[in-house]
Amino acid sequence: MTRSVLLGDLKEALITHLVEVEEQSASFIEEFFPPSSPDREQSQAMVKEYISKLEALVQRAHLITDQGSFPLVIIGSRVEVEDLTAKGKVVFQIISPNGELPGENGISPLSPVGSALFLKSIGDEVMVEAPGGTFHYQITAIDYLIDTENNR
Repeated sequence: MTRSVLLGDLKEALITHLVEVEEQSASFIEEFFPPSSPDREQSQAMVKEYISKLEALVQRAHLITDQGSFPLVIIGSRVEVEDLTAKGKVVFQIISPNGELPGENGISPLSPVGSALFLKSIGDEVMVEAPGGTFHYQITAIDYLIDTENNR
């Protein structure tokens, strides 16, 4: 069962996620960005930035009180965006690059849309060049979800 994080669960969920990222970051880099890959260095820097931002979120977890107002798009986030071109709302869930898709709107932070949204905040606008065309989104809400059966 997945639900939006309540204040009491938030810090614990973020710490669990932080530990997972730290433990799996080296194997993630090896799997997706072999030594000869030109994107390897950039990906290592992104993982380092992600860990740093997660650490800051753990420290500020007690300040996050409203549903839909999670401060950053991270793995496990559900992100509502307004399509500024088509004038509609779209909801994405950011999943682990090696995780299963939770329905049709699950996206990896390695995908064009996921990469554009990753580590962004409410109000940010992004332009995405994707196989389906160019998209212009504004982030309108971010929820962090946990799996209550597996503590995440």
